[in-house]
Amino acid sequence: MSGIFPFLALSAILVFAGPGTRGKGIVAAVAIAFGAVIAAVAGVTAIVFPETSSGAQAWMPGLDALGGVFALAVAVAGVACSVYAVGYMPEHAKGKSAAQVGLHFAALVALFYSMLGVVCAADTYGFLFWWELMTLSSFVLVMFDAQRKEVLHAATGYLVLMHIGFFLLLGAFAVSSGQEGGSSFFSGSMTVGVFLLFLAGFGLKAGIFPLHMWLPVAHPAAPSHVSALMSGVMIKMGIYGIVRAALALTQEALFAMGLLVFVLGAVTAVFGIARAAVQTDLKRLLAYSSVENIGIICIGIGVGMLGRAMESDFIAYAGFGGALLHVLGHANYKTMLFLGAGSVVAAAHHRDMNRLGGLLRRMPMTGILFLAATCAICTVPGLIGFTSEFVLFDGLFGSITRGEIMAVAVAGIVALALVGGLTLMTFTKAYGITFLGNPRGCAARDAREVNAVMLVAQALPLAGIVTGPLLYPYLVLENADALFGARYYAQPVIGTMAAVELIMGGIVLLTGGLLYLKAWLNRRAGVAVRRRPTWGCAFTVPSARMQYTASSYNRELQTMLGERGAERQVRELAEEEIFPKGHAFSTEDRDSTAKAVTRWVSHRLRRWTARLALFQTGKTNHYVLHALLLLVLVLLLSLCGVL
Repeated sequence: MSGIFPFLALSAILVFAGPGTRGKGIVAAVAIAFGAVIAAVAGVTAIVFPETSSGAQAWMPGLDALGGVFALAVAVAGVACSVYAVGYMPEHAKGKSAAQVGLHFAALVALFYSMLGVVCAADTYGFLFWWELMTLSSFVLVMFDAQRKEVLHAATGYLVLMHIGFFLLLGAFAVSSGQEGGSSFFSGSMTVGVFLLFLAGFGLKAGIFPLHMWLPVAHPAAPSHVSALMSGVMIKMGIYGIVRAALALTQEALFAMGLLVFVLGAVTAVFGIARAAVQTDLKRLLAYSSVENIGIICIGIGVGMLGRAMESDFIAYAGFGGALLHVLGHANYKTMLFLGAGSVVAAAHHRDMNRLGGLLRRMPMTGILFLAATCAICTVPGLIGFTSEFVLFDGLFGSITRGEIMAVAVAGIVALALVGGLTLMTFTKAYGITFLGNPRGCAARDAREVNAVMLVAQALPLAGIVTGPLLYPYLVLENADALFGARYYAQPVIGTMAAVELIMGGIVLLTGGLLYLKAWLNRRAGVAVRRRPTWGCAFTVPSARMQYTASSYNRELQTMLGERGAERQVRELAEEEIFPKGHAFSTEDRDSTAKAVTRWVSHRLRRWTARLALFQTGKTNHYVLHALLLLVLVLLLSLCGVL
C-alpha cells in the first residue's frame, strides 16, 4: 500500500484548494469514490479468486481473501458517507474557517485510506502505521465541533483510550516476535497470552464490553457522516484484528479462547441492546446498538473458534461465516441509520426523541429509507440482517442435533433470541417515536426534507441491504476455505436465501397488487375515500400529549437498568375538569404491582453492573494507570516465561 502515500498527499492538497465547503467536499468524495471502486474490485477478486491473487495484488498489494471482505465493507460505507458530507457540511460548517473545513475533509480521506491500509498490511510496521493514522484521522473528525465542551471531552477520551489499545497491540507484537519460532504478524502459533493482548487492544477499537466506554460518547459528538463511517466500518477494524489473531492461535488454545470470545460476545450483545433500548438520544441509541452488533459478530467468531478447536468444519463454517456476513450487513444498514439520524438532526436541530415525532409527513424520503434500514437491523426476512443471523442460528441448532458444544449452542440461541426481541423493541421505539404520531415540539413541526445529495447518500447502502442476502453469502460462504479454512457445502444456505427472497418478493408484489386493486375498484365505483383522525377517547383531535414518548416506551426496562425518565409526574385533575389543560402530563404509570415485580431484579442488576463498572471511572488518568499496570503485568509474566 506504499502507493497510497502520493495519492493521500495529492488528495489533501486538492481538498484544501477546493472552493468553499461544498467544493472541498466534492474533492474528498471523488478521492474516496476512486479508492472505493479499487477496493471493491480488489476485494471481490481476492475473495473469489484467492488462488490467483495477482489480479487483487495489482489493485491493492497485500490484500488477501479475509482482507477483501473488510475492504468491500469500507468501500460501501466510505462512498455513502463522503457523498453525504457534500450535502451535510455546508450547513453544519457555518462559522468554521476554510482551514478547519479543509482539515476535516482531508482527515475524512485519510481515515478511509488508512482503513484500507490496515486490511492490506503484510508486516507489523505497516499495520501499526495505518492503525495509528486511522486513530489520529478519526480523532480530528470527532473534534470538528470542539468549541462544545462535551465534544472536546469525548474526543480526548477517545484519543487516550485508542492509544492505550495501540500500546497493547505494540506489546503483543513485541512479545510474539520475541517468542521462539514466533512470527510478528498473525501467522504461526500464537499463544494464549499474546492472544489476550491482541483481544484487549482490538477489543478497545471494536467496542467489546467492558471496553466500549468511548463508543456511546464519541459517536453522538461527531458529525453524522463521521459517526456513520466510524460505526459502520471503523470499529470493524478491531473485528478484523480479532479474526486474524483467532486464525493464528495454536490448536491447544483455540477452545479456551473461543469460549472466552463467545462469552464476551454474548455479554456485549445483551448489554449493548439493553442500553440502546432505554436511550432517548437517537444517535446514542444507534451507538449502543453498534455495541450490540459487535457482540453478535463476536458470538460468531467464538463459535467458529470452537469449531476449529473441535475440527468441525460445520461449526467453524457457521460461526465465522455468520460473523463475516454480519460485518458486511452491519456496514450497510448501520451506515444508513446514522445518515438518516443525521438528516433528522439537520432538520430538527436536536437528537432528543422526546421532542420529535411526526417527521414521516415532513421528511417522507428520509422516513422511508430509515424504515428500510430499521427492517434490516430487525432481521426482517429478505434483507441482509436476516441472512447473517440465520446462518448463526442454523449453526447453533445444527450443533445441538450433532451433539457438539450443546451447552454453548443453547446459550448462543438464548442470547441471540433475547437480543432479537430487544432489538425489535428498540427500533420500533426509535422509528415510531421519531417519525410517527404528532410533533412534540416546534422544531419537529417545522422540519423539512433534506437536500437531494443527502437523500442519494442515504439510499446508496440500500443496494447492499436488498441484494446482500444473495450476493454476500456467495462471496463469504462459497469461499469459506480461503477465508477461514472451513470446507462445507454452501448451496443449501444460498438456496434457502434465494427461496426467502422469492417468497418476500411475492408478498411485496401481492400486497402492492391488492392495494392497487382496491384503489381501482373504489375509483370504478365512484367511492371517495375519506380520511379521519383516529378515535381519541372523546377528545376531538389527538395531540402530542396523548402518545408515548421515548422515556415512557419501555419504563420497566429503564427501572431494571436504573434509568430515570425525564417525564414529570401527572398532577391530579379536579373532578369537574373534563377536558384538562395547562397541566404537566406523563405517560408513565404508578402501578405498584409492576414495581413489586421489578424492584428485586433492578436492585440486583444495579449492584452487578456497579461492580462491573468499577474501573470505568471516566477519568483519563485512571485509564492510563490501568494500561500501565497491564503493561507491567505483561513484562513480569514475560520474564517468568508465562507469555
